[in-house]
Amino acid sequence: MALKLVEQVISDIKTELSTNMAAKLIALNAEYNDGITLVNFKAYYIAEQAAVAEYPAMFILADTTAIENEGSGWMNSAHALTIVCLITDQNSETLRKRLFRYIRACIELLITARTTLGMVINFDNIRFSPMYGAQDTFISDASLIVKVKKYETF
Repeated sequence: MALKLVEQVISDIKTELSTNMAAKLIALNAEYNDGITLVNFKAYYIAEQAAVAEYPAMFILADTTAIENEGSGWMNSAHALTIVCLITDQNSETLRKRLFRYIRACIELLITARTTLGMVINFDNIRFSPMYGAQDTFISDASLIVKVKKYETF
């Protein structure tokens, strides 16, 4: 087996989120039942983009990887990731509420993924200050900072 490090972590998390997000959003829409509808992400990116064609969009970005320890044929590594939900809405309050709910959906799916992916997934921080939509009133984002620990053999 080859050493895959953060590339495999991001791939697994992207698959987990993209596979299960639609059902999670349906459940959240039913729970809130307040007319604010969350729609599934149109695209999942693993790198920054100069432009986004469709919204909502999600970015799953690698920030850092730390090799915690290693031995002959094995390695423990810790990866810091930023998951960004980028959305649009004509109403700034609805926009903000949607961001809160999209981040909640990500957290709940990643809590489940701890078991299904066999990784240690911890949540570090949530940022509601726009990184991508700062220049537009109707586009905004929220970022979930995640720490993932993974044991690999090779």
